[in-house]
Amino acid sequence: MSNVEDIYKLAPLQSGMLFHVLYDTTDANHYVAQSVDEFSGPLDVERLRGAWQAVVDRHSALRSAFVWEGLDEPVQVVQRRVELPFEVLDWRSWVSGEQESRLAELLEEDRVRGFDLGSAPLMRLTVVRFEDERAMVLWTFHHLLIDGWSNQLLQKEVFTLYRDGLAGTGSRLDTAVPYVRYLQWLGEQSRERAEEFWRGRLGDFAEPTQIALGPSTGESGFGDVELKLDSDTAARIGEFARAHRLTVNTVVQGAWALLLSRYSGSDDVVYGSTVSGRPADLPHAESIVGLFINTLPVRARVAAERPVVEWLRELQQEHVELREYEYTSLVDAQGWSAVPKGERLFDSILVFENYPHLTGDEDLPDGLDVRHQTGVARTGYPLTVAVSHTKERLLAEITYDRGVFERSVMERLAGHFGVLLSALVADPAACVGELEMLSGAELAELAAEWEAAAVGVADGATLHGLFEERVRECPGAVAVVFGDRSLTYGELNARA
Repeated sequence: MSNVEDIYKLAPLQSGMLFHVLYDTTDANHYVAQSVDEFSGPLDVERLRGAWQAVVDRHSALRSAFVWEGLDEPVQVVQRRVELPFEVLDWRSWVSGEQESRLAELLEEDRVRGFDLGSAPLMRLTVVRFEDERAMVLWTFHHLLIDGWSNQLLQKEVFTLYRDGLAGTGSRLDTAVPYVRYLQWLGEQSRERAEEFWRGRLGDFAEPTQIALGPSTGESGFGDVELKLDSDTAARIGEFARAHRLTVNTVVQGAWALLLSRYSGSDDVVYGSTVSGRPADLPHAESIVGLFINTLPVRARVAAERPVVEWLRELQQEHVELREYEYTSLVDAQGWSAVPKGERLFDSILVFENYPHLTGDEDLPDGLDVRHQTGVARTGYPLTVAVSHTKERLLAEITYDRGVFERSVMERLAGHFGVLLSALVADPAACVGELEMLSGAELAELAAEWEAAAVGVADGATLHGLFEERVRECPGAVAVVFGDRSLTYGELNARA
């Protein structure tokens, strides 16, 4: 116990993540995140190692392990001192093609390797030298430790410490605020008020929203599909949001709610939305490294007859009210719904990444250029949509469970999401039910199929005439089924 600095409870999303990791044994590496950056210039590997070790020493969240066996509830145990695993691989003698293919293999091996959650630190660095002044730096960490905001804070600190080391000056960083301050703030929030709020939102919601896309594929692992909207479309979305006092996040949330409604056949849908979770009334919240984000249920009632802007404003107000209770654990929120215990409240989550960019070229040491190459993160949900928006583009990265969804279906879903995003901002006076989801090519294909199906029908034939002909042929055959009730052709014709 001499190396134990502190022991405390888990944040709400940490509890949810740990539950998913322990519950779903088909993939032991949920929430393992990888980030690859390309460094060009005279990289001092030992100085980089020292800078990263220094940020681990500074922040308690990076020295945490998780313990649950034999306990009523899990805890995180902060170590006083841990050594960051740091490996250097030299591939300078390999040709370019070999380097690229081996890097892909390394990423997969690294992800499968995962982490022992009971041993800190739950992160590691791998530097791969491609050339004398070109290297790939792989940073792997468990999402239990940090969120996207913290990711940027850490990289900014690493660059600062690296620069200070080169200049021979002392560290210019302020004293780090420990993550436990946030957990103490959480303990001061009202669970009773949260329960009243969530029971009001979810108390009568009993059937989880499911996308009906067919039986299990029999495959395993996760796949990724990207949707990229061009600069003109991204700009229109931003202009539409500003003109109608909406956020781009609201437009994106509306498009996802509409897509779920169309795919599930329900006008009352629930999905998960990831919120930043950094409270305005917590001092220095913006500078604390740790996991603040939380994923909470959003209930959207899709009213076909409502004007688009009016409906989106209502959806935005729902999010504003939710923010007051974003400290709630998902386990509690689901327990206050009418969904039976043991069933998921939702199968898809939407992450709108709107945190500011905290690092820029001016933060880099002289002579070094750093370009982000790729990032991979897996959640415990079958479908995760991460959306980022700038003036130049809107990018949606869709990660899906290959055992549940086929790639072709996910590609089509991504296309429908893009069409709905464009349709939402095309005409603010349009009604929600009028918005088109199918692409022009799909509409043309359907028209061709309908035209082909009509060939061979006698001239002058009508639908009711064809139905009555069917009644004469087999009046006792079942014509329609709804729930546990059915009507034969004869009965339906008599009612008509």
